[in-house]
This record gives sequence, C-alpha cells and structure tokens, in this order.
Amino acid sequence: MSSNSGAYAALYASCVGFILLTSLLLFLSGLPLQERPGAKKRYEKGEGWPEYEKYLHDTSILIPMPQAVWRKLPVIVKRTIGCEWPMYVFDPVKHADQSKVQNREAEEGRHESDAGNRASTEPLQ
Repeated sequence: MSSNSGAYAALYASCVGFILLTSLLLFLSGLPLQERPGAKKRYEKGEGWPEYEKYLHDTSILIPMPQAVWRKLPVIVKRTIGCEWPMYVFDPVKHADQSKVQNREAEEGRHESDAGNRASTEPLQ
C-alpha cells in the first residue's frame, strides 16, 4: 500500500509542477518580461524594426512551429492554441514612447541632411 501512495504523490507533484511552471512562464517571469519590452526597445531604437515585426508575426512565442505554418493561421488560433495573448503583443501606438521615436528620427534626419550638404570630405573640427 505504501508503494502506491508514493506513486500517487509523485503523480500529483508532477501535475502541480507543470501548472506552476507554466504559470510562471506565461504570467510572471518568461513571456511578460521578454516579448513586449524587447519589441518596444527595438522599435524605439529603430534597430531593424520592420524585419523584427515580420519575425514576430511569423513566429510562435511559445509553441515551436514552422514559420510557414504559423504565418497562415488565423488570429483566433494563435490566441487560443498558441497563447499569443494581447498582453504579449506590442502595439507601437499604445506601448512605445513616441517622443523617443521622434527624437531618434529627427537625429537621423539631421545627420543624413548634414552629410548630404557637405561640399568636402574633410573631417569636421
């Protein structure tokens, strides 16, 4: 009888461990700390944002799946089966600091226009 109780205890511990680990990844430490903040940083710095946005659209955040398959799935399937909930999705209008983006774009525009207006290739002093 005691050998059965040990097996049941291990079974219950496995179930509780799975639920605990999944909850930690989905709600506390894994995806919330990585997905939206990572996309926000890339968007605000302008580091390959169009390519990264396409990557986010084509890649599952939790379930390994070929990009060609994931890309064609409807949003409802991505949200239910793939756990791609709105709390992980980065929306530039809602989540980005637009003043940082405007400052970066202004700096890039100023540098490009300054480089185009110079008559000589000598370094500035």
